[in-house]
Amino acid sequence: MKRILTVFLFLLALLPSREMEAQYNHKHYILMGKIDLSNEKYSDAIQNFNIAILAKPNDFEGYFLRGIAKYSLSDYGGAVEDFTRTIELHPLYVRAYHYRGVANDQLSNYSAAMDDFRKAIGMDPYDEELHLASGSTLMHLNDYHGAIAEFDTALIINPDNSNAFISRGVAKRYIDDLDGAINDLNLAVYNDFFNIEAVIRRGMLEIEAEDYQAAMDDFNAAIKLDKNNPLIYFNRAAAFLNLGDTTAALKDYEKVNNLDQRNALTYFNRAIIYTMIGDYDVALALYDKAIEINPQNIYTYFNRGILFCNLEDWDAAEDDFSTVIDLFPDFIDAWVNRAAVRFEKNDIRGAEMDRWHAREIMALVNDNESNIDSLYQNYANKDYNKIIRFESDFVNGDRQNSLTQFSDIVIRPCKSLIVNLTDKNATRYDAVLSQVTELAGLDGRIAYVINDLQEESHVSLLNDSVIAEVDDVKVGEFLEGMNNFEMFNYQRSEVIFRSLLGHPLLGVYAGINLAAVQYAKAELVLVDRSYDNSVYITQKKSHDKTFAEQNAAPDYSLAASTLETLLSANRKNPYLWYNLGNVHLQMKQFERAIDDFTMAIKYDSRLGEAYYNRALTLLYLRRNEPAVRDLSKAGELGITDAYVVMKRFSGNK
Repeated sequence: MKRILTVFLFLLALLPSREMEAQYNHKHYILMGKIDLSNEKYSDAIQNFNIAILAKPNDFEGYFLRGIAKYSLSDYGGAVEDFTRTIELHPLYVRAYHYRGVANDQLSNYSAAMDDFRKAIGMDPYDEELHLASGSTLMHLNDYHGAIAEFDTALIINPDNSNAFISRGVAKRYIDDLDGAINDLNLAVYNDFFNIEAVIRRGMLEIEAEDYQAAMDDFNAAIKLDKNNPLIYFNRAAAFLNLGDTTAALKDYEKVNNLDQRNALTYFNRAIIYTMIGDYDVALALYDKAIEINPQNIYTYFNRGILFCNLEDWDAAEDDFSTVIDLFPDFIDAWVNRAAVRFEKNDIRGAEMDRWHAREIMALVNDNESNIDSLYQNYANKDYNKIIRFESDFVNGDRQNSLTQFSDIVIRPCKSLIVNLTDKNATRYDAVLSQVTELAGLDGRIAYVINDLQEESHVSLLNDSVIAEVDDVKVGEFLEGMNNFEMFNYQRSEVIFRSLLGHPLLGVYAGINLAAVQYAKAELVLVDRSYDNSVYITQKKSHDKTFAEQNAAPDYSLAASTLETLLSANRKNPYLWYNLGNVHLQMKQFERAIDDFTMAIKYDSRLGEAYYNRALTLLYLRRNEPAVRDLSKAGELGITDAYVVMKRFSGNK
């Protein structure tokens, strides 16, 4: 059982306050971060704690609270790093060990989690929450008797702890003591009638005990406590199915998806029921939705393939079984079913080859039962969980909207940077840009900004009157080039930026913008060809041919050449490296893109966009572990989409 960490936001209210006036900012940003935590604005909290840490880097409080915020965003690796830094600064701070243990548990680092809990319990043996956390990790290690002993200890410390009864009941279920499990859940409800988890889990155990009416009573009671909890409707649907009421079960599953539109497991279950009752069109739509959410789940493709067989759509069935085989080559039933489909299509040779593969896998397994364990272990080492797991967090829509990691976004790389007139809140400068803005009399308003010129949200600050007031002629020309760029007069803007390449101050910035114009012109050719070249995380399968694959890619070589020339004289400019990484990414030169983003980070370790884009590139190449580290850093630096990607693709629990 995965216990969600309950964060007591103001545990540190009694921390010593020895800051002098010079450290007032640290105090202020810690307070602001705590307020953000209490309002579940975790990304904002991280930004406040970042500033607090900069103001007072040797104080443990900022790291500890930032770790809590990261944990709350499902960034468990980032949380472990912050709790570790907390411990380095305050080796006797029990809660840092406690929370690091819980974060390590979420990362399946169970040995490290147990080490943390042992240290924490050694310092504070009478903290019941530590024994609960230790017991939960022992359950994940399949040491159910050891877990029960820890839960017993928690109950000795506090005999009224409902969560301890819940945890012990779940542990007893795993040692086949169903009666004892239900009794513990009864005690949990008795001690806290409003503990909705206790009521739901008792209902789930009652389904296993085939006491469906009792389960139904519990789920109905739970709905009265929280009518927007999708987990209750999901489990009540199971009770309805066992009572033979398919219509009521479908209504409850539909309620789950109304509350939690990314719950792929529920779409999958609904598809199975609609298939059973012969409503194939609805079933196909539901399988499609499940695949949209979990594009690598083998069970959805397999079941949809069977449905296509029922519809005698042999081509579609073959495609689905082929996808299963691509994802999991040792899935015996996929080979068998594809063989049958190929036989129907008169592909006798293909059918025989598939049957041969199926027999080969069966012979391997039948020869030695331990072979199947090594087979699955092989896939476990290759992200096996991703191809069998359904997204099913059971978080209602209102809650999802309030938590960053559940946001529904289109996952694309951050855009490149250009140099443009912006507002006074700009943060990306260098020493030469400061001179440029001084020459222009624009009070620091020329800066590196994200290239959003093609976005509807872009607001231009340039016009002829603004440019006319610029003191320096060459800076005025530079802004005229940007004005033309914003109006998509690419030819004119390109001429202006080329003319400024030799300018001692403006040359590098003109070059950056010139490369952006060249990139935009290549994209314009892309639109003319109706070519979709966007780089996404999920790779296309070899048998999925698209119109895009039949056309030549846009030519980004001019933009790449311009940036490479600029780098020969400006190797320490992180924004040149970052932009070049984006160009190489679109050219599908992934290793070069990774190297470019790495150089950008080397020269500006706070360039969050570089971490984010490197993470997406690594995910595309299925290098998940370093990608998750980059996503954590990107999120810390303010790229909130990083938490969405981490939640969706990293394999975090």
